[in-house]
Amino acid sequence: MKKTVQADDIYRLTFVSDPQITPKGDRIIYVKKQADKKDLCYYSNLQSIHVPSKIDTAFTAEGKHLDLMPRINPNGRYLAFVRIKDGTPSLRSISMYGGESKELTELPKGEIKNMQFSPDGKQLALLFAKTRESIPFEKDKKKEPVCREITSLLYRMDGHGFYDEEAAQIYVMRASGGNLKKMTDCAFDIARFAWSSDSATIAYTTVDHDFPDMHLEEEDIFLLKVDDLQVSKLTKPAGPVGFLRFSPDDRTLYFNGHFNPNYSWGADNMDLHAIDLTSGKITNLSGPLDRTTDMLTLGDITPSFVPQSPVITDKALLFTISTAGGNPLYSLDLETKSLESVLEGPECVVSYSASADARHIAIHLAQFERPDEIWCLELGEEKHLVRMSFTNDKYLEKLEFSVPEVIKVKSKDTDIQAFVQLPPDFDKTKTYPLILNIHGGPRTQYGYTWFHEMHTFAAQGYVVAYSNPRGSQGFGKAFADAITGKWGQPAYDDLMAVVDALAERSYIDPARLYVTGGSYGGYMTNWVVTQTKRFRAAVTQRSISDLGTFFGTSDIGWDLVSEFKGTPWEKPENYALWSPLTYIDRIETPLMFIHSENDLRCPMEQAERLYAPLRYMGRDVKLVRFPESSHGLSRGGRPDRRVKRLELILEWFGNHA
Repeated sequence: MKKTVQADDIYRLTFVSDPQITPKGDRIIYVKKQADKKDLCYYSNLQSIHVPSKIDTAFTAEGKHLDLMPRINPNGRYLAFVRIKDGTPSLRSISMYGGESKELTELPKGEIKNMQFSPDGKQLALLFAKTRESIPFEKDKKKEPVCREITSLLYRMDGHGFYDEEAAQIYVMRASGGNLKKMTDCAFDIARFAWSSDSATIAYTTVDHDFPDMHLEEEDIFLLKVDDLQVSKLTKPAGPVGFLRFSPDDRTLYFNGHFNPNYSWGADNMDLHAIDLTSGKITNLSGPLDRTTDMLTLGDITPSFVPQSPVITDKALLFTISTAGGNPLYSLDLETKSLESVLEGPECVVSYSASADARHIAIHLAQFERPDEIWCLELGEEKHLVRMSFTNDKYLEKLEFSVPEVIKVKSKDTDIQAFVQLPPDFDKTKTYPLILNIHGGPRTQYGYTWFHEMHTFAAQGYVVAYSNPRGSQGFGKAFADAITGKWGQPAYDDLMAVVDALAERSYIDPARLYVTGGSYGGYMTNWVVTQTKRFRAAVTQRSISDLGTFFGTSDIGWDLVSEFKGTPWEKPENYALWSPLTYIDRIETPLMFIHSENDLRCPMEQAERLYAPLRYMGRDVKLVRFPESSHGLSRGGRPDRRVKRLELILEWFGNHA
């Protein structure tokens, strides 16, 4: 007898990521992660797939560690990776022919953020943030200092905590191991870097400003000569930068970004650009698509906000975009500058790497039909997409679930994309309660992923609707920009249009409507219950209730200036107008708050500012606090807490049936 998806299936699922293909295209190394029910954490190892036979074997041993960031040397003979054991990272190397891994160098205390081999395979560059000498340790465990003296705006980050590290710098070492050589001395973090094709230069980005916290989106690009450490700054308009990639002849540097800094986050597209390194001319190459090149599809099995690393050949550059719930792979012809889709979907290309001739592309692919797996795209006279990993097949064999329906709903003059998850035993002659699930961001998108949360709700007899209202990414700049300065609208109208359309279906019980969402989705849940009483119950998660206090208490709260075109003291009426707290007396819907105590993005006080007054007024409310957890609880939090969160939502809705 088949089972349905349960909250604790988090322990039965396997999470794949970061596929790296060998130069010959005959093997793929990827990260396999699983939740450990006894230790209440996650462990990962590296797997190796033989592409011709699809045989998948353990490349590094499973154990009580996290093996991450596999990087294959261009010579194809060995691989470097990061192992985190007991919270301490080490940089290791292992032969591609097997055997035990060895430590490449003795690292100081700190965090490895990225690493890349030079194209000639002789050197390995690290982006490394060294822990400050003033931070005390006891038996290799970081202790809290006596105090922290803070003078910057950006001094902590959700999911990371306080910045106890120095600015991230580039270090280089011999590929075979040895001492690290510090290559840069930037005042602010280096965010990303890339080797030139001749291995002589490293391009990197950082914020080169006297007050970088106020100019985080004004990133500059620098060129570092590896032999003599000479640095030159490229001339470009101010704006954020994503990936960096040199052309094969090193005459052009490709990057994604835009030149509209300090505007609403995500409202402008991160376009693909080319800088001619001789003339300095900058050309926008993807503008006609009107889509961002950032990976902004949300999921709880599929990782979000994965940095992209384009593939480049003599003739083309391959990159992804976020569009209409998908992340297709596109090709830019470097000569004609024409664009065409290489892998359209509907599905999500999460990350990818290419063989030396770029005829084999290893892809981390998300789809409706199954949890994420590793695939190989073969590019020849014909294209062939071949599945390589089967990590969740045994789980799926015993599982009954439905594939979401994709619909378009008219909201005034705008088409809104929505996904409808039906119960696995759906019977059109029966009626079902409806859950509206609202995404965060706000400028992200729901899409073509296997979503554990949605399946869990559907398995308990709910129809689940999740949509991309205006303010989402994936539908063009104007669509994403529609909520700037007015977060509640027109997103509210779009969400209600989705509910209205589904409530007209014969199998939906219009008297049993529920709403939930997290982050901006929590903000919108708060907003919804101040605007309507149509929902029987609501669950607001890691939410925002007061935009004015959020400015000062969030790790990036001052970024609201770009949204509302002023500070809370300059435009108090605008912050109040769009804060759900302003309309608290209208809230009569039973409301449960789920919030993480270590959430630095949407701090706990945002839940408390609504909960305490509502409880004082005698309203039907409940506050659930998850200790030791950050804003990303639903996606990467401690597994037992992820399970409990889903159970609590279902319990709350069930108690208000």
